[in-house]
Amino acid sequence: MKYLTLIAALMAAPTVAQANTTIAEDKVLVLACLENMGTTTQWPQCVELMFQPCVSHEVGTDAHAACLGEVRKGWVTTVEILQKDLTDAITLDASAEVLDIMGQWTGYVVQKCQAQAASRETGAESARLGCEISEMAGLSGEFAACIEGRSTAQYCEYKDQ
Repeated sequence: MKYLTLIAALMAAPTVAQANTTIAEDKVLVLACLENMGTTTQWPQCVELMFQPCVSHEVGTDAHAACLGEVRKGWVTTVEILQKDLTDAITLDASAEVLDIMGQWTGYVVQKCQAQAASRETGAESARLGCEISEMAGLSGEFAACIEGRSTAQYCEYKDQ
């Protein structure tokens, strides 16, 4: 299996987000890949893992877009789980900051991904969904880093335990 070496390296990596709820294993592998980018992994490997469920479909087809729609749902769930775990761990002021950032981030992602879709003659829906998936994976990685104490983001102010 061509992923065996990558998966072994990722499984040896630190756990991604000690979440109170379970994150799907395929998402954990993507997050671990992103976390280790530049050391044990590279962006193309992470992209391959991120979009693995849809490789059997021709890029840009309706079937491909439908598959990406399902992958996107999984990332929405991952973002929601990590955002809840994050807001449970940080101060009330930091949680308010995260909510503000999320509002801005959502607008940015919509504009960015719609622009990518508009630039395509074919496969616009696949382009939009792929863009959204990669953005949600990045956001999930940042939330996981904050939960685990690896982030320098200003909103990573933890409640007194």
